[in-house]
Amino acid sequence: MGASTGRLGLWVSGCIVALVILAGLAAPMIPYDPVADVNLDGALAPPSGDHLFGTDAQGRDVAMRLLKGTEAFFLPGLMAAALATLFGAVAGAVAGYFQGPIRSAVLGVLQLLDTLPRLVFIILVCTILNPSILLIAFVAAILFIPANATVIRRKVEALASEDYILAHVAHGFRPARILVYHILWLQCRPLLIRQAMYVFGYVLFVETALAYLGDYGVQEPAPSWGNMVAQAKELFGIGAWPWLFPAVAIVITIASFLAFGNLVARRAEETR
Repeated sequence: MGASTGRLGLWVSGCIVALVILAGLAAPMIPYDPVADVNLDGALAPPSGDHLFGTDAQGRDVAMRLLKGTEAFFLPGLMAAALATLFGAVAGAVAGYFQGPIRSAVLGVLQLLDTLPRLVFIILVCTILNPSILLIAFVAAILFIPANATVIRRKVEALASEDYILAHVAHGFRPARILVYHILWLQCRPLLIRQAMYVFGYVLFVETALAYLGDYGVQEPAPSWGNMVAQAKELFGIGAWPWLFPAVAIVITIASFLAFGNLVARRAEETR
């Protein structure tokens, strides 16, 4: 990938990520009543000045429901990304820097978690317990810890023998400071950003998939990008906007978060 192409991809994906974050922050502050928004006389109206993305089969504004639909995954996605990144970084740093029983115990727990199939296990948990998007996000965060830890462990193992790390050890720096600041913060920050983007994108994927299936995700009349696509699946040939815009939003958002994380990590590697 050329430098100019990489910069363009980073800029485009970063703008989309920023737009989704702004939408997620603004959506809870915008009053919206999905029941009062029903207007059967205006059902399936095409995009216009009054309805930027048209209306759905119940006459509800698609653009407003897209905006409010970010509430379904935004905070749960942030929570999952933070938990998986934090605990993955700590576990990976400990397993990569220390030796002996501590390393063996951490690796054993990580290998046990890594054997669990993510989507199947999330559905199983939702079947046993009272399903909610926060529960889904929490389980996803736990299941992503091994993947994040493996990335950080390999980086820490490669850095642990570097001269400047050995010099810090020789000068009596505490292992916690070496790990947290000199390795995780200074050297692994792009990797942590990339892994956080992965987790956020995965939570969005799971939330929309379960909402589309209609059993465990956000239920009507509350908006979710997944249930917006599900409700419009019988309207093919009648009007494209009720399903087209949420479907495009799902694809572009997930792709942008993954691309942004990859490009940030790649750019950091190229500048070293």
